Amino acid sequence: MTKKPRYPTIYRSFQHPVNASKGLPMTITDVFETYSDDLKRVEEQVQRDLDSKAILVKKVGNHLLQGGGKRIRPLLLMISANLCGSNGPEAEVLAAAVEFIHTASLLHDDVVDGADIRRGRPVANSIWGNQASILVGDYLYSKALFNAVRLGSQRVMEVLSDTTRAMSEGEVLQLLRAGEPDLTEEEYLEVVEAKTAVLISAACRLGAVLGGMPNDKEEMLAGFGTDIGLAFQLLDDTLDYTAEQTKLGKALGKDLEEGKITLPLIHLIHKSTPDEAARIKEIVSDASLKKEDLDYILGLMGRYRSIEYAVGRATSYIERAKGRLSVFPPSPHKDALHAVADYVVDRDM
Repeated sequence: MTKKPRYPTIYRSFQHPVNASKGLPMTITDVFETYSDDLKRVEEQVQRDLDSKAILVKKVGNHLLQGGGKRIRPLLLMISANLCGSNGPEAEVLAAAVEFIHTASLLHDDVVDGADIRRGRPVANSIWGNQASILVGDYLYSKALFNAVRLGSQRVMEVLSDTTRAMSEGEVLQLLRAGEPDLTEEEYLEVVEAKTAVLISAACRLGAVLGGMPNDKEEMLAGFGTDIGLAFQLLDDTLDYTAEQTKLGKALGKDLEEGKITLPLIHLIHKSTPDEAARIKEIVSDASLKKEDLDYILGLMGRYRSIEYAVGRATSYIERAKGRLSVFPPSPHKDALHAVADYVVDRDM
């Protein structure tokens, strides 16, 4: 039985890629099965890279790395590398490096945000303390760059160094804009691109770099990653107002309680009356989130269709991402990228 989207008015009917071996649309499950051997080698690389005389590195690292993440970034790097004709061990090294950079950013995020739960589990700093989380995050960053340097590619290092710079800048921008109710959509998207999309873009770009693609194809693949990353974060931010806690891995409205201004709230403030906007801003500035305040926000979002707007924006990024792949000839790897793109918006709302 086909699952109906929760917001049919803004979901488009996606043309799913066809899995030639089965004659059926390729799903995200098919993708993970197809690249299971690649991802297994990446996992082996991750465990080798976690080996350290400081046993806490492995404990803290594995707490997050084995915490239920989908490995979307390594998956995209491996698919992109295969699409561009590269399937050597360099891809596995860089896929592990990208996952280390992502994990390090999560460790630092949880300390800065004062979070309690991630993916339904206690955050690392609640178990080992802030100092251990920050130091292990630093180790993961440095290990990722150390392994990348050993590949001897100036272009690879340019991509990774620029990516980590942009991510750090995004963290500072988010800190400066936390709790700022007049945040514009453009300012919000600037933070999302720096914090989330830039690393997903780098994963796709590195596949093109390994395959020696010309600049136009490298840019298109990187743009695909940027659009996927933007859509992914927009949907994650929207889930904060729609998902069950068991699926979300954190309490409903947690972003609102932490003063995070995301796209559904930006749209709501823009569309609401002056009195409603004033009340929303009071709720955002309050140190604690009361149930009646969350209910008020959710009621207004329903009235002004703020969730639909955010999902629609995410959908438009997915459509643009898939269009960028037109520069590549048909192949199972291209089909796989299309399936990953569809998965981003097919997640339960």
